[in-house]
Amino acid sequence: MTPLESIYEIQAAVLDLQRHLQNKSPVVKHRAQEEYIKWVDRFFRENIGVIDPELRISCQQDFDYFLKLLDSTAENYYLHQDNG
Repeated sequence: MTPLESIYEIQAAVLDLQRHLQNKSPVVKHRAQEEYIKWVDRFFRENIGVIDPELRISCQQDFDYFLKLLDSTAENYYLHQDNG
């Protein structure tokens, strides 16, 4: 799987979790948060040397921030692919 494909897979999974993160049930919300953190961790694990690891905590705490980081990282990979 290419880095771009992985980013798109993570993005799709995170977007799917969004409705569960806003669920009123504490159990559902907690489980969704656990899954969300796994996706954030995977993104940082797969992008060592590309993404500042200090951003991980911000991403774990801020859904929108993480989506923006996914978008910008995908764009950078895409631009690098075109110039490579």
